[in-house]
Amino acid sequence: MKIITKILLLTIILIFFPLKSFAHVEHYEKVEKFLMEIFKDGKKIGFNNYTFSRNDQNLEIDNKTEFNVSILGLNAFSIKGASKEVYKNNKLVSFKSDTIQNKKQKFVDLYLNESKEGYFIKGSSYTGKVDLDIVIGSWWNHKIIQSEINISPISGSINKQIINFIKKEKINLYGKVYDTKHFVILSKRLNKEDSEERRYDVWLDINTNHILKMTYSKYGLWEYKLKQVIYSK
Repeated sequence: MKIITKILLLTIILIFFPLKSFAHVEHYEKVEKFLMEIFKDGKKIGFNNYTFSRNDQNLEIDNKTEFNVSILGLNAFSIKGASKEVYKNNKLVSFKSDTIQNKKQKFVDLYLNESKEGYFIKGSSYTGKVDLDIVIGSWWNHKIIQSEINISPISGSINKQIINFIKKEKINLYGKVYDTKHFVILSKRLNKEDSEERRYDVWLDINTNHILKMTYSKYGLWEYKLKQVIYSK
């Protein structure tokens, strides 16, 4: 019975998470830019762009995010931020971000501790130690749908998540049809009893493992759409 259970579990993993999906950083070897647009209730309000640069065994990923939601001409919600992820030999060694959210400053400073057995994080929402298997909640990284815990790239809060595979489906994005896997992430902040659970719908390109689209609801529908991927020649 145990052997049958293990075989069944392995089959499920291979169907929903093919081996190439575990490539992580290596899977983005030739990517130079991820250009995403942000929409609120169908209206474009900003962007979320990633730039990849390499030096020997090091990979740096710079992000710039900016959007503004106006109601009756007044600024209702805005974000302007920048971050840098640094990987060495395909392993995260540091992450730093600075963000202005509704005129409030938020930040994250994460780095490997001296023993290299974990990370230390100092953020506007959390300060302390975290395990090596933690994932930065960046929408370029498909590993976010393989991890049980992620770090907010804006404030450093620690979020526990449950990931559910919904189905394979086709989506039309900027006039092109993609074969995707649709996942739902149910995320809730750790160590905060009154934290509300948030649902994220994520569509993963079957052929490239790029996150093509992410949506969530908060005072309306928010959408992050991958408009363009620029590759090195």
